[in-house]
Amino acid sequence: MTIKELLLQEIDSTPNEQLEYLLSFLQSLKTSTKQTLATYQELIERIDYLEAIVGIQKGLDEFDHGEGIPAEQALVALENKFNIPSRP
Repeated sequence: MTIKELLLQEIDSTPNEQLEYLLSFLQSLKTSTKQTLATYQELIERIDYLEAIVGIQKGLDEFDHGEGIPAEQALVALENKFNIPSRP
């Protein structure tokens, strides 16, 4: 799958409200003559937020299709991998 196809797939699965917010934010950057650090930081935070939503949605979709492992099993695997003591 190409990057363009992946992007279109993500756009199709993203609620319109979030896309409208992101578009208006990007338009505000275009009209601004000077990009401030605060605006840049807001963009980075928004991208992180959207990436988290996309990642969570992908994980839920995979789990719905029978992929993945239950949380209890994942926690035990992480405890073993990183030598984390079990919770009481």
